[in-house]
Amino acid sequence: MPERGFLRFAGWRLDPVARQLYDPENVIINLSDGEFRLLLALVERPRRVLTRDMLLDLSRGTMSEHFDRAIDVQMSRLRKKLARPGREELIRTIRNEGYMFVAEVTAK
Repeated sequence: MPERGFLRFAGWRLDPVARQLYDPENVIINLSDGEFRLLLALVERPRRVLTRDMLLDLSRGTMSEHFDRAIDVQMSRLRKKLARPGREELIRTIRNEGYMFVAEVTAK
């Protein structure tokens, strides 16, 4: 059976179909629906600055109400789940602009 289209970055593997994230040790990391959609929006657009409004639209749809602090809370939770001792953060805050996923992403 061929492997489905995983998104890989820094040893991690994101499965958009099964909606699962695997850490570098192949352990499934539990993500809320919002955290998963936010991570997917970032991983699909690596090395691009995404504003809070863009992230809200991408992760919740254009019809959602825009509360930009909600993105900050979810981003904080997501960063904690992606944090590994001695490793660079995967999500960088770009002051007064938004967030950027800094790792290289490959689709396999």
